[in-house]
Amino acid sequence: MPEISVSEQAVYRARPTLRLAGQADERASELLIAMCVTEAEGGMSSAELRFSNWASTPDGAESGFEDGSRLALGTAIAVYAGEETQPREIFRGVVSALEAEFGQGSPPELTVMAEDPLARARLARRSKVYTDMAPDEVVREVANELGLRPTVQGLDAPVGTWAQLNESDLAFLRRLVGRFDGDLQVVGDELQVAPRAEVRRGDLSLELHGQLARARVVADLAQQVTAVTTGGWDPVGGSAVSGEASRLTHAGPGSGTSGADWLRRALDERAEHLGHLAVSTDAEAQAIAEAAFDRRARRFVRLDAVAEGNPRLRVGTNVAVSGMSVRFDNTYYVVEARHRYDVHAGYRTEFIGECAWLGGR
Repeated sequence: MPEISVSEQAVYRARPTLRLAGQADERASELLIAMCVTEAEGGMSSAELRFSNWASTPDGAESGFEDGSRLALGTAIAVYAGEETQPREIFRGVVSALEAEFGQGSPPELTVMAEDPLARARLARRSKVYTDMAPDEVVREVANELGLRPTVQGLDAPVGTWAQLNESDLAFLRRLVGRFDGDLQVVGDELQVAPRAEVRRGDLSLELHGQLARARVVADLAQQVTAVTTGGWDPVGGSAVSGEASRLTHAGPGSGTSGADWLRRALDERAEHLGHLAVSTDAEAQAIAEAAFDRRARRFVRLDAVAEGNPRLRVGTNVAVSGMSVRFDNTYYVVEARHRYDVHAGYRTEFIGECAWLGGR
């Protein structure tokens, strides 16, 4: 698929726009001088917005944001980026911190920090036991307690007892979902949870020296394995249980030679045993072994890149990258995205992508 322009206009006008408490705020958008919106696997997005705190008015000048401003602690804030005529929402959350800076010979500045709705999950710490429930049922119950609308795919087995011991809801959800190779993200007020194999939030093509300005790729065998094993005990049947994975189940996008095959070729066989996780059935042990093997395999090749500002570059996007080399040109799954803007460099998107394969498509 060829690289597609980020704008249908002759000139790409990509100044971010803001909405406060659900309403467009022209002053906040005009006084914005820098932005950084960050999202990663496991949920919890954040935004850091820097404003000039000095505004021109018909009567002269005044402080841009004072106590009467809607830009205050607890204010709901949404950030839109991309072409000004058709912007896309890249962040929605609540202002959680304010920082003011005053200097001699320069206008005062106000920096606003905001977190998405998973901030509630980060702040809620508890001990609780969920009995005779599948993972998807646990996710729904926690989401409802947080005031989020759960959308869960898969994760309907195994049914068991799950303990949250002095953990935040966010840490507990990440641990529970990660156990079965899942990911969670918040979109608006919706908590989206799904196995990694079913997460695909878009497709993009980027070409080096086109929309892709810089790229650094690392293929690293240090954390690769040729097999993962697990073991446990079935207290009901009174027997040992085990699982083993040596082949990719959910490799993600791309093609080529896997890290496990490169490890065998370049060094030697290497197995890892997971003995710290409690498992009580062969099926559960096998699922955990496969999830651990896949997770390591997908991190074989890591792409750290900077592209022209694009609000479609989000966690879960498959990005086909070309123009680097036959060895590294491939399709990468975005695991972290950082949308940056400032009045000097404009809008750009930094991202990290993963691929389980090396050696071309």
